[in-house]
Amino acid sequence: MDKKTVVVLGAGISGLSYAYYFKKFHPDKHVVILEKSAQIGGKVSSGSLDGTVMEWGPRGVRPKGRGQHVLELVESLGLWSQLVFADEKAKKRYLYYDGDLQALPNSIISIIKSPFAKLFIKALLTDLKADRFKGDESIAQFSDRHFGYEFRSLFVDSLVSGVWAGDVEKTSVLSTLTIFKELEQNYGSVFKGLIFSSKKSIDAKRYQKKYTTKALFSFKKGMGVLVDALAKKLEPNIRPNSVISKIDFDSKTIHLSEGSSIVYEKLVSTIPAYNLAPFVPKLMSDALSRIEYAPLALYNFTINKHNFNFDGFGFLVPSKEVTPVLGMVANSTTFPEHSTDALDSNTLMMGGARHNLADLKSMDLSHVAESYLKRVFGADFVACNSDLRLYEKAIPQYLVGHTDLVKSINDYAPNGVVVLGNYMYGVSLIDLIVKSKEMAKNF
Repeated sequence: MDKKTVVVLGAGISGLSYAYYFKKFHPDKHVVILEKSAQIGGKVSSGSLDGTVMEWGPRGVRPKGRGQHVLELVESLGLWSQLVFADEKAKKRYLYYDGDLQALPNSIISIIKSPFAKLFIKALLTDLKADRFKGDESIAQFSDRHFGYEFRSLFVDSLVSGVWAGDVEKTSVLSTLTIFKELEQNYGSVFKGLIFSSKKSIDAKRYQKKYTTKALFSFKKGMGVLVDALAKKLEPNIRPNSVISKIDFDSKTIHLSEGSSIVYEKLVSTIPAYNLAPFVPKLMSDALSRIEYAPLALYNFTINKHNFNFDGFGFLVPSKEVTPVLGMVANSTTFPEHSTDALDSNTLMMGGARHNLADLKSMDLSHVAESYLKRVFGADFVACNSDLRLYEKAIPQYLVGHTDLVKSINDYAPNGVVVLGNYMYGVSLIDLIVKSKEMAKNF
């Protein structure tokens, strides 16, 4: 029987970063990562299509603010020379609605010149008069009160779909747009809070503005470089193909299907809620089962540079357009290093909370993608090559009451069990790494 200080379930970015920081802060203690598959890295996965870089998960990290934690991790792993920072074009983003691409304003001057100027002014005036509400509520309720329905249905709806693949009328504002809720409580108005609130300090190395003012950063060969480096660093601590048959929480023993067992002092789970639920006590299992996941289809495609002239990060699609398409990310426009001399790469996203899994499976998603791209870029649009993947449970949904649900999961967890992962404290790569670092340090 093997004895370890910490056993981590799952070798995705949460599990890898927790183990990395645990070894850093507690070098005298032992940690092992159990991964049920042969693949390391979870949803962070990069590939290649026609020589271009393709992403099947996160495609970049914001270097500003808490993103500096990730930059610090990158530097400590010796990956700085492999970094690429987003082109300035990545700051330009679009909405596609009413049959046209509409550029989103990203500065005061661009707001004034924008066709959305009146809508922004109306939202500002509405926000200045908005009532405060202390409890949790949907993003739709919060946005309608602060910015008005028209603003919400166009901009906020698209944001929620693009970031969380969520339903704006069900997603918790307290658990997703936490800063907006804090600004409301402290200043009444979100806009006033954005102007007068002071920046929060971060417990990480500060980097020069030439890095932190960029929209995103990635690596020359994609985000998979980060998990590959962590996996290499932690290779002696990772046990792939480790399938759990039972967890005895009284004796703190994990039984594996091949017959061995491991005794732990602390068990850190970073696996999805639906994978953890069968092994834990009923009250905790019931709480985990309340976590919903949205399906997501990714259509990665390449196109000849001469036939594609798009000058921004991508576009989002409001739900009132009534389409399974959520938006597109122009990978090569954002990171030119991810293209070839002849080809650009892009990703179209479909599904999310707008469409259930059965609906998506009934569609010819490749045809849906191709038809929509012709609608946006013209009838002569033709992709050179493409690859489609459908993730049945892609992104956990932070529904109203999510904060209380997370508390219940923690309250019902057996002694010595810590729960991390993208369904707990945030879905972004920054959220996952920062929380893993915090929990590892405070062991």
